[in-house]
Parts: sequence; C-alpha cells; structure tokens
Amino acid sequence: MKIAFIGGGSVQWTPMLVADMAFCQTLAGAELVLHDIDTGALDLLTRASERIVKQVGGSLSIAATADRADALRGATFVILCVSIGGLAAMRGDLTIPERYGVYQAVGDTVGPGGLARGLRFIPFAVRVAREMERLCPDAWLLNLTNPMTTICRGVARATSVRAIGLCHEVDIFRRDHLARVLNVPPQAITLEVAGINHLPAILHLRLGGDDGMARLRTWLAEHGPFAFLHEHHPDPSQDTFKDRLAVKLSLFEALGVLFGAGDRHVAEFFPGFLTDAAGRGARYGVLLTTIEHRAAIAQRRRVWIEGFVNGEPANFEPSHEQLVPVMAALAGGPPGRFVVNVPNVGQIDNLPRDAVVECLAEIDGLGVHPQAVGALPHPAHAAIAPHVARQELIVEAALTGRREPARAAMALDPLIRDPASAGSLLDELLAANASLAAPEGAGDRTPSTGGA
Repeated sequence: MKIAFIGGGSVQWTPMLVADMAFCQTLAGAELVLHDIDTGALDLLTRASERIVKQVGGSLSIAATADRADALRGATFVILCVSIGGLAAMRGDLTIPERYGVYQAVGDTVGPGGLARGLRFIPFAVRVAREMERLCPDAWLLNLTNPMTTICRGVARATSVRAIGLCHEVDIFRRDHLARVLNVPPQAITLEVAGINHLPAILHLRLGGDDGMARLRTWLAEHGPFAFLHEHHPDPSQDTFKDRLAVKLSLFEALGVLFGAGDRHVAEFFPGFLTDAAGRGARYGVLLTTIEHRAAIAQRRRVWIEGFVNGEPANFEPSHEQLVPVMAALAGGPPGRFVVNVPNVGQIDNLPRDAVVECLAEIDGLGVHPQAVGALPHPAHAAIAPHVARQELIVEAALTGRREPARAAMALDPLIRDPASAGSLLDELLAANASLAAPEGAGDRTPSTGGA
C-alpha cells in the first residue's frame, strides 16, 4: 500500500496523521510518501515522521519527494492537505473584504474569502486529480483542504477520481459540546446529519433510547443560547477558535434547526452575525481569527516539532480524526460510519443531484455507501440550498476562468452588504491572487505547500 501526502510539510496535520497511521494495524507496512514544495518543511516533517513511527512502534515506512508525480505514481490513497499561498494569501482574503465592510470569522469556506480561496484551490485540486487519473487511477483522493465542498465538487465534475472530503466539525460538536450540555458521555450520542460542509444540519439526536433534541430544548429553555458567552481561553490566539455555541443555539431557537459545525464557520453562512451592529461577531462570542493568531500557532507547532526532532520527548496517541479509520475501512479493515463530503446520489432528496453534500456514510472495502435521509426540513433547506447554488457558480468560475459566475456568486453572498460593490471587490481579490494562478502544466512550480 502506498499513501501519497500532498502538502506533507504541514506542521498542523502531518505529525498527528502520521501517528494515526503508525498506530493503525490495517496500514502496517504501508509506504507513506510526503510531498511538499517547501523543502525545508518537507525535511523537518520527514525527520519528525520517522521518529514518530519509531516511537509508537509502527511499521510505516517514510519517504519524501519534491516531485509530485513520484509521490502519486502507484498510490492507493492520496491525501490533499495544502495551503496555496499560505498565510500571505489568506491575509488578502480577510483584509480586502474588510475595506468593503465585510468581516469574516474564518474566510475559508463562504464569504469573499471562501470564494477567493476556491478560485485558488479548485484548479490545483483538479490538476492533482488529473495526474491521479494518469498515475494512480484507482486511488482514493482524501481531501482535508478547505473550501471542502467546492474542491470536492470541482474534482468530481472535472475528473473520474473518487474523492471524499473529511471534516472534524460534527465530531467536535458531539464530543466536546453536546456531551457537556446534555451531561452524557460522547459515545452515548448518535446523530443523523445532512447538509453541506460547515453547515450540516443535525436531523436527529439520540441519547441511547432518549430524544436528545427534547433534552436540548429543555436545557436551552433553562439556560438560554448565551450560557457560554463569557468563557475564554487564556491564550488569545487559541481563544479565537473557541466555540461558545451562541450562534448555533440562537439559530436553533429561531429556526428549529441545529447546525453541527463550529460557530465561527456557521456565522459566515448567515447575514447579521458578523456586522458592526453585532460587534463583528462578539455579541455571539465569535472572534475574528487574524493571520497573526494563525502565525503564532504555526510558529509554536514548528518550534515543538524542531524540539522533538532534536530529541525532546513527546507522547502520541490516536487522534479523533476520521482520515486513518476511513483509509483502513476502504483497505478492507474494520468498516465504519463516518461524516463525509461526497456527491449527492439521492441521499438528500431536495438538494441537487451531484452537488457535494455532507452526510453520514457506511464505508467498507467496497466503497462509500451514503445514508439516505430523505428531504431536509424546510428551514434547513432554506438555509442550505442557496449556498449549494452559489457554490456551483464558484466551481463554474474556477473550472472555466469566466468572471461572470464568480461575480454572481459574490453578489449573492449573505455577507456582502452592497451587491453593487461585488464587482470591484472581486477584481481586487483576483488581482491579489493573480501571481498564484500557475499555468496548466506548471507541475511542481504550483504552490502546493501545506507547511503553514
């Protein structure tokens, strides 16, 4: 078995995922090939990966290459975990819209930042998938990169590659928040989920044989949606990532729909949460994540990895990420039930066929089997369906290079305060990203580093 990790110089993801692979018996003896164009990051994470495998007693073999074709050739799985343009590009995604009065808590999925990021990332992901068609046509592409939905949709629309998008937001909400609010162990909670990435609706919530939604409504009637508003992490760079639940719980009160992603993501799909009147999110406990926050976290991770490579001790345990269990299930190991982003083949009746949706699926050695849920309830559909249509416009723009669908997507975004400004805002974002639009065939000159 060969696993190609595109963006393997990631200080955020690589150590954790390598440890998960090394612990997994189904992947024993597999070859992991790390690829990155940042050779310094690639060397550092290669040495760290080798030490992680040795420390946990795994049999995973580690290789590294700056040649993407070498990494892909003959692969069984391809992990896509990249940051095109890094934090410098993301800074423009956030600061340019701010000049137009548009504030984004994350800026990687929806809003002007999500659109700009999609136009950067979708062509690259499609290029990788086309290389897979030639070098490893039977491989699975496992995408961890945002914007999750539009990347997976672009790959499905333009290529024959089988792609699965994997996100941890629903599991974090179940494990870290619902379990606390409902005072039950996480394993007692079962969910039925359907929607799109970062806006999945929890259709059913069970606590063993009990109705978890009824329990949550009782709790909400007693405590209100702002119960955790004043909880803070002592580290400001970490505090911006803290979910204080007020957005989700306010929407649950207003719509009767419980969304299963972090508030900082959910807020960007709706007007009103990130305006000046709402304290740019502060009224709901959402803090805008700045590039400085991300840079501080990345630097701390890099220092930790450098220390580990130089002999400092560290402990590793299997994480809660789905990636390795999904690979194991597809490789004939233990089957499982996972939250995935895959094309809609009928699992959600009232969203378009072929649109990429987030849903539950059984995964085994025969593939991915999405769980049918019927139609989304009307309030959930009213919130989600317009974004599905807008995402299709972004994919159309990214695949064709046409400006018109991108401008339409911008004008229709709920964060845009003045639709008349959509054209000039789009032009500024396009200009800021022009240097990152590598021509077809640029190969490894394409910005593909996951090192940030």
